[in-house]
Amino acid sequence: MLELLSFAESAEEAASQEGGSNWFTQYGIYIIFGLLLVGMILLMVIPQRKQKKRQEQMMAQLAVGSVVTTIGGIVGEVVQLDETHIWLLTGVGENKSTMQFVRQAIHSVAPAPGTPEAEAAEQAKKAKEDEVDEIK
Repeated sequence: MLELLSFAESAEEAASQEGGSNWFTQYGIYIIFGLLLVGMILLMVIPQRKQKKRQEQMMAQLAVGSVVTTIGGIVGEVVQLDETHIWLLTGVGENKSTMQFVRQAIHSVAPAPGTPEAEAAEQAKKAKEDEVDEIK
């Protein structure tokens, strides 16, 4: 960055010594800063939009019976949905309990067992395991 600034300064000094000035010496530094600003904004906005789109798709998959993982690591089955909240059934055996979470606390969603999405995910998992076994 400093090399660009020193280049602009040396070009400006050379132009002033020659008695004329070209457009780069007058506006070059503004163009460089403008391009850097636009680049930084694009590098921040585009990934954020992609992440938001993935989050919306995940929430659209959410249904009663889906197995979800919260951001705290709690795994449970969805028993009730609301616009802002979700109720999960967690626990083992007789020690099952229902917990209420805000929808934004959901980290990942596995499709409900028995749905076509769940079967496709299971087949993909088995195919991947078979490939690993073949390599060994």
